[in-house]
Amino acid sequence: MPGDPAAVWSLIQRADELIKYASNRDERAAYAQARAALTEAEILIPELDEPQRVRFTEQIALRRGDLDRYDPAS
Repeated sequence: MPGDPAAVWSLIQRADELIKYASNRDERAAYAQARAALTEAEILIPELDEPQRVRFTEQIALRRGDLDRYDPAS
């Protein structure tokens, strides 16, 4: 039985929100929480159908790239 793509997308969106509003709060904590949300999404990806796995893996890689650029701790 395939996994729930909505759950994966919700975690990616959560990471987006944390990244977007990081400057309004403790940036390090926000970036750490965003990384954790992306890691949680990655854990769910193997349960998805092939096209969804590819698409979500690309989206997570994009967000991780953003974090690498903006996170002062990385």
